[in-house]
Amino acid sequence: MKAGIFYHKRTGEPVQIIARAQTKPTYQEVICYQELTKPYEYFVMEKRQFFAEYVREFTELALAEQKKLDKKEDLPDKQPRISRGEIQEEENEKKEEKQEKEAEPEEAGLEKLIAFFDADTYQEKIKLFVNMKDELDEHMLNNIAVSLDLSIEDGVDGYRFILSELEIRNKYEGNRSDRY
Repeated sequence: MKAGIFYHKRTGEPVQIIARAQTKPTYQEVICYQELTKPYEYFVMEKRQFFAEYVREFTELALAEQKKLDKKEDLPDKQPRISRGEIQEEENEKKEEKQEKEAEPEEAGLEKLIAFFDADTYQEKIKLFVNMKDELDEHMLNNIAVSLDLSIEDGVDGYRFILSELEIRNKYEGNRSDRY
């Protein structure tokens, strides 16, 4: 098993796999991993449980939170409804269009989040962060905080906390490359 960075599905917290092991006497497969946020603690978790709670790619986090439908719930939307002998496909088409429109802002938010992570300067990050203000949720704020090695405590306004940190970094670290 390759060591690599994985992300917790609910919190977005990064961890790295240290080793793959087996317990004695049952030979149950376990994963030894380390958290990549302070205090950088080490843990051991059963292999299946680990991969149920962590994903390999950061971009998979948004997908991990989506509700998976069982076949029973999924079938009624896929089948045309019959009423008074007529098939009512228009209702299904309207529902699909509505779902597509609802998914578009989520994808746009994810694209903006990735653009934030890829920004080279703190000025760019600040501009992107301010533009995302209306689309930010707790999950996105936590992911941004992790990318900046920050931790948002309970009861703290995450948006203001991150914005002030970005402004401080822009002021004191923004022009480091120009000094050398």
